[in-house]
Amino acid sequence: MKLATAVAAAVLVTVTAATPAHAWSDGPHAATAWTPQCEDGQRDTATQWAALGAYLAPRQATWTDGKVELHYNGEARCAWGSYTGGKPATLYLDRSSDGGAHWEARLSSQRPGTSAYTGVFNDNNPYVSRACASARGHLHCTDWY
Repeated sequence: MKLATAVAAAVLVTVTAATPAHAWSDGPHAATAWTPQCEDGQRDTATQWAALGAYLAPRQATWTDGKVELHYNGEARCAWGSYTGGKPATLYLDRSSDGGAHWEARLSSQRPGTSAYTGVFNDNNPYVSRACASARGHLHCTDWY
């Protein structure tokens, strides 16, 4: 009986020590904090960060029918693009490791639409990125960031 009590106490101490204090602060079903992760091409991550406002929009290009923006999450060092406009446009992201002299083109291209996000892409040094939208025969790109 003493052995069973000692084992149960050890398990309780282990579980209590391994559980962060904040994990149960709002009850056993409380959501845990979300840690950003940058996995190239993940469009759902871009959508989640946009909904949470977890980004900077350091670059944008606007024209009569629309706007393309480059978004950046500094904690995850991740970039993605968005497009909103009155006319359909194809949205994509370019990424460069030499300041924009050469680049990987059309990463995460999205079909023509009036609202879209690209997937997220690693933008940690040495990378820089830009978002582009092709609408009605015209190409609109943000500056590199």
